[in-house]
Amino acid sequence: MTTVDLHIHTTATPHHATWTPAALATAAAAQGLTLIAATDHNTTASVPALQAAGAQVGIQVLSGVEVDSTASGKLWHILLYHVPPTAPALIALCESVVERNLADAQRLIADLPQQGFVLHAPDAESLLPPDATRPPNVADVATALARYNQIPGRVDGEDDEAAGMRYVLTHLPEAYQPPAVETVIATAHQLGGIAVLAHPGRSKGVYAIPATEADIADMVMAGLDGLEVYYPTHTTNQQALYHTLAHQYNLCITGGSDSHHPHQALAKWEATRLERLWERLGVSYVL
Repeated sequence: MTTVDLHIHTTATPHHATWTPAALATAAAAQGLTLIAATDHNTTASVPALQAAGAQVGIQVLSGVEVDSTASGKLWHILLYHVPPTAPALIALCESVVERNLADAQRLIADLPQQGFVLHAPDAESLLPPDATRPPNVADVATALARYNQIPGRVDGEDDEAAGMRYVLTHLPEAYQPPAVETVIATAHQLGGIAVLAHPGRSKGVYAIPATEADIADMVMAGLDGLEVYYPTHTTNQQALYHTLAHQYNLCITGGSDSHHPHQALAKWEATRLERLWERLGVSYVL
């Protein structure tokens, strides 16, 4: 049985993932995977290195990236596959997401204290550790917001990042606005790739709301190509729902682990379940 994992993050996702390309390729080969995809957040920096590491251990690596986007006032992560990792249009898109995020973070850092919020401990000068080598992003600000303040509407068991993002997105809806889904999808198509909605059933407050049929229909109108039906936290009912919607809207189906670290298990989804994906990509990986 041939298995794949099409949603994995490496150290190119800064301060958020710890898989090195070499370690990931080795682990994937040891688990019997044939094809994996590099899908770092808003960067393709690790794709060439992972492809080289994969070639050394007999693993095929599909070029990919996970891009922040927005539609209907909600945040969505769109997986782009089979896109040239060094294409200027793709790099420009990714850089625009990062630059906008950092600019939005600076505005929040300036505005939130004026609203009475504290963003770091009394003995600290910044919301990031002293040895941090990067500027804070919106998620950093949101995490600090929830850590040092009483956040209205916080859900029991919700971590600081999710609680802070919930507040930012519901109370300050203009504070963080990544590119529109249409823009992200158009870039994928311009480069001969496809666009897939990541983890449509994942629930993480307003930070990740399960996609309804209406949400998916809207994104289909914008050119969406697929759904990540197979995902670790999707329930059996969610898998069935998104599988049905994929067929209804003629979307391809993908699956991945969303692993960020070696202690997070890689997925082993059957490649034959993703036949429409291989058809869309024009490849015949093991079918």
